[in-house]
Amino acid sequence: MQGEKGTLADKVLLSRAIFNGLDNEASPGFVAVRGERIAAVGRPEEAQAWIGTETVVYDLGDAFIMPGIHDNHVFFTGYMSMHRGVDLTHTASSEEAVKLLLQEASNLPPERDVTAYGWSEERWGKLPEQSLLDGLFPDRAVVAINHNKSYCWMNRLAEEKYQFSPDQCSAEARALLLQAMMQDHSLVQQEFMEFCRLLAARGVTSIKDIGFDRHSELLPILEELKVAGQLPLRFHFSLEPVVEPFDIGIGIKYKALYHGDLIRFQGYKLMLDGVVADHTGDMLEPYADMPGVKNLKTVDYERIEASVLEADSQGIKCCLTAEGDAAIRQAVSMIEKCRVQQGNHLIRHSISDLEYPHPEDLTRMGENEIFAEVYAQILLLNPSYEEAYMSIVAGKENESRFYNYKSMLEANVPITIGTDLPLFITSVPDSLYAASHRLFPDGSPAGGWYPDQGMPPSEVLKAWTINGAKHCYMEEVTGTLEAGKYADIAVFDRDLLNASAGVIRDAQVILTIMGGTVTYNHSWNEG
Repeated sequence: MQGEKGTLADKVLLSRAIFNGLDNEASPGFVAVRGERIAAVGRPEEAQAWIGTETVVYDLGDAFIMPGIHDNHVFFTGYMSMHRGVDLTHTASSEEAVKLLLQEASNLPPERDVTAYGWSEERWGKLPEQSLLDGLFPDRAVVAINHNKSYCWMNRLAEEKYQFSPDQCSAEARALLLQAMMQDHSLVQQEFMEFCRLLAARGVTSIKDIGFDRHSELLPILEELKVAGQLPLRFHFSLEPVVEPFDIGIGIKYKALYHGDLIRFQGYKLMLDGVVADHTGDMLEPYADMPGVKNLKTVDYERIEASVLEADSQGIKCCLTAEGDAAIRQAVSMIEKCRVQQGNHLIRHSISDLEYPHPEDLTRMGENEIFAEVYAQILLLNPSYEEAYMSIVAGKENESRFYNYKSMLEANVPITIGTDLPLFITSVPDSLYAASHRLFPDGSPAGGWYPDQGMPPSEVLKAWTINGAKHCYMEEVTGTLEAGKYADIAVFDRDLLNASAGVIRDAQVILTIMGGTVTYNHSWNEG
């Protein structure tokens, strides 16, 4: 592939390991970039034809070049709320924390809430007392979320104002608080740009963000950044009805407004059940450790199905969050009904989480072209195999059904990867460690946990790239390294396809390019 006069590249990336997203292996070669687009991808000896005196050449040696990462399930507002206010990570007690909260309050206008994050019950030795905050802050709401998002230390005024209790700390429970935190336009813009820089350092060039209700506080900021040419990633978004009911009118409006390659509406996220670990996942059979109980949480499947059918009738896709096998079965049936009633196979509905699917329903997902949104880093929530909950709640004979990626692939289910950020921060190396090598954080068990259920490394990388692009209707312009597509590129410091489990988690991004613009370069941070 040769360059012609006047077609020299702005940038040329050279490497002995280029993964184009189409093949299963990496090969030596080059990627030439002109403007926003990839001009050429070819063999090493063809690179020189694209290099002129003004071409920036990245001679990357053995570094691994691949398409930019698309994280298909993130919550910017959740991440924002975990980093807003006072950092209590290193405090040793609630008394020490209070001093920092009082100092913060003295620097804020009287009407502003005091927020904090990062404290640890283990470090403090006990849960903090609400009365301590009530006495010191009688006229101002105070909310301090702990490091693992399981408990909010808050005064009574905050409980009344935001309508959630200390032990209900999910993002959905905190929706009113998040809505209030999003009102500071300039601060949110600053936090969003910091969020983008964090992701760029992980090779991310595109995300699908979940916004509650109308997401109306963030969208004007995105538009401003887009107009200024400062939006550093492709922003796809879905709406999750939380405070407000499902509103198809908003979806129709956003579908017409946001359909570009930088900002694009991606439908609705609808929650079905809870999580299997705390017995709120909806199961076909009773929990092994709770005889007779299939779910501690009631699910209104009829209401959810009505919303899915209405969205589908308007050409708007839905992501259904389902963890237990009964909930997954219901989700598949809803989308199957859309296919039967509407006859429309172009709407790329998805099911997220998919913790404990029944094999029969994976087959049905493949037949109905339903996308899976999995959290490939999920095993890392458990410190070790011995401390994992899967065999406890489902029985030893059933634990192999958890996170059964191999069966998804065999059923032709298109797999995408998300992080549920801030549950995890995007990490391709961690996803390979957990989803391909099938290991827990401590390296257990020997040989991997049901290693035959894992995803081959090449499939993990495709799930992070081309499959995510397909789910967002973007496969014609991004997701692989091909001439004519946007130059969305991530470069890692080692071969991700062949790195051992012992070193894969040490892999680092050294260069990220989105639309031809460098958004992260490791050398910027050297020294």
